Amino acid sequence: MKKQDLVEGIKASFPIVLGYLPLGFAFGVLATEVGMTIFQATLMSVMCFTGAGQYIAIGVLQAGGAIITAIVANLLVNLRYFLFATSMVPHLKDIPTGIAAALSYGLTDETYAVAMTYYQKNKATTGYVAGLNLTSHAGWIGSTLLGAWMGTLISNTDQFGLGFALPAMYTCLLVFVITKRSDVIVALVSALLCLIVGYLIPVSMSNLSNIIIATLIGATLGVFLNDK
Repeated sequence: MKKQDLVEGIKASFPIVLGYLPLGFAFGVLATEVGMTIFQATLMSVMCFTGAGQYIAIGVLQAGGAIITAIVANLLVNLRYFLFATSMVPHLKDIPTGIAAALSYGLTDETYAVAMTYYQKNKATTGYVAGLNLTSHAGWIGSTLLGAWMGTLISNTDQFGLGFALPAMYTCLLVFVITKRSDVIVALVSALLCLIVGYLIPVSMSNLSNIIIATLIGATLGVFLNDK
């Protein structure tokens, strides 16, 4: 592993870390608000490096949903990483498979975008991937730890507007991924289905099933429209 490649990867991660700080902090605060300890909140960020997935888990806890709902929702939301990782394989062929697989644990939407842009003109190296992914993950863990610690000191988190962090993050993610007309159609149909199913099924029975149903139908519609 060359030091120069490692440093370059670390430098490339700085904008990502800056973006993670407010979201990770908000997650830490909200996690303690729903009953998690500082250790539990931080451990989740260590073992589940997925902002959207972690916020979904918080939402499930707040709604009193079943654990299986959080697991299924996370699997559906994070299936995209299978495609991300697959598309990166040609660029990582010179990195030992075991190391590449381990470092890919740090694969997120942001690190993928930065890495793929870099790979257009540069060769992927162990140092660069390690610097980019590990530093980004460390930033997420650190901001979660800080947020969880502050969460134990803040008696009323509503005054900081952190409860809006979840819908705000989803709104930002939605805006970023919408690039064509079919994306708008899928987003609107999914939102409408989510509201309709949530209205028709009692809260005690749904356990956020409206999100899962809307996701499945929305994803199917997206595939159909893209094949046109």
